[in-house]
Amino acid sequence: MKNDKNSNYYKQEANLNMYMDTIHDADNTEMILIREKTRYTDGANRIIQKVQNEFLEKRREEEIDLALKNKNKERFMELTSDNWKDAL
Repeated sequence: MKNDKNSNYYKQEANLNMYMDTIHDADNTEMILIREKTRYTDGANRIIQKVQNEFLEKRREEEIDLALKNKNKERFMELTSDNWKDAL
Protein backbone atom coordinates (compact mmCIF):
# COMPACT_ATOMS: atom_id res chain seq x y z
CA MET A 1 0.00 0.00 0.00
CA LYS A 2 1.41 3.30 -1.07
CA ASN A 3 0.80 6.54 0.83
CA ASP A 4 0.34 9.55 -1.48
CA LYS A 5 1.28 12.05 1.17
CA ASN A 6 4.78 12.34 2.53
CA SER A 7 5.63 13.38 6.09
CA ASN A 8 6.33 17.03 5.15
CA TYR A 9 2.90 17.62 3.62
CA TYR A 10 1.20 18.85 6.79
CA LYS A 11 4.21 20.87 7.98
CA GLN A 12 4.18 22.97 4.83
CA GLU A 13 0.50 23.65 5.26
CA ALA A 14 1.03 24.67 8.89
CA ASN A 15 3.82 27.06 7.91
CA LEU A 16 1.60 28.62 5.27
CA ASN A 17 -1.19 29.09 7.82
CA MET A 18 1.21 30.77 10.28
CA TYR A 19 2.42 33.10 7.54
CA MET A 20 -1.12 34.02 6.53
CA ASP A 21 -2.04 34.69 10.17
CA THR A 22 0.84 37.15 10.54
CA ILE A 23 -0.25 39.01 7.43
CA HIS A 24 -3.81 39.43 8.68
CA ASP A 25 -3.03 40.19 12.35
CA ALA A 26 -3.51 43.81 13.30
CA ASP A 27 -0.24 45.42 14.31
CA ASN A 28 -0.77 47.85 17.19
CA THR A 29 2.77 49.24 17.08
CA GLU A 30 1.94 52.18 14.83
CA MET A 31 -1.19 53.00 16.82
CA ILE A 32 0.81 53.00 20.09
CA LEU A 33 3.54 55.21 18.64
CA ILE A 34 1.19 57.88 17.29
CA ARG A 35 -1.02 57.95 20.37
CA GLU A 36 -0.64 61.13 22.43
CA LYS A 37 -1.04 59.34 25.77
CA THR A 38 -0.43 55.75 26.74
CA ARG A 39 -1.82 54.03 29.82
CA TYR A 40 0.56 52.00 31.92
CA THR A 41 -0.02 49.74 34.87
CA ASP A 42 0.88 50.97 38.34
CA GLY A 43 3.97 48.76 38.35
CA ALA A 44 5.20 50.23 35.07
CA ASN A 45 4.55 53.75 36.33
CA ARG A 46 6.61 53.06 39.47
CA ILE A 47 9.50 51.72 37.38
CA ILE A 48 9.38 54.71 35.03
CA GLN A 49 9.33 57.12 37.99
CA LYS A 50 12.28 55.31 39.60
CA VAL A 51 14.35 55.47 36.40
CA GLN A 52 13.54 59.15 35.90
CA ASN A 53 14.53 59.97 39.48
CA GLU A 54 17.79 58.03 39.15
CA PHE A 55 18.58 59.93 35.95
CA LEU A 56 17.86 63.28 37.58
CA GLU A 57 19.94 62.46 40.64
CA LYS A 58 22.89 61.38 38.51
CA ARG A 59 22.57 64.54 36.42
CA ARG A 60 22.41 66.58 39.63
CA GLU A 61 25.64 65.00 40.90
CA GLU A 62 27.38 65.80 37.61
CA GLU A 63 26.14 69.39 37.72
CA ILE A 64 27.25 69.80 41.36
CA ASP A 65 30.73 68.51 40.47
CA LEU A 66 30.87 70.94 37.55
CA ALA A 67 29.75 73.84 39.75
CA LEU A 68 32.45 72.98 42.30
CA LYS A 69 35.08 72.70 39.58
CA ASN A 70 34.10 76.09 38.13
CA LYS A 71 33.68 77.58 41.63
CA ASN A 72 30.16 78.66 40.74
CA LYS A 73 28.61 79.24 44.17
CA GLU A 74 25.22 80.33 42.83
CA ARG A 75 24.79 77.17 40.74
CA PHE A 76 26.00 75.00 43.63
CA MET A 77 23.44 76.58 45.97
CA GLU A 78 20.64 76.02 43.44
CA LEU A 79 21.54 72.35 43.04
CA THR A 80 21.77 71.69 46.78
CA SER A 81 18.53 73.45 47.68
CA ASP A 82 15.17 71.76 48.24
CA ASN A 83 14.01 72.83 44.75
CA TRP A 84 17.01 71.32 42.95
CA LYS A 85 14.81 69.72 40.26
CA ASP A 86 13.80 73.19 39.09
CA ALA A 87 17.46 74.12 38.70
CA LEU A 88 18.05 71.33 36.23
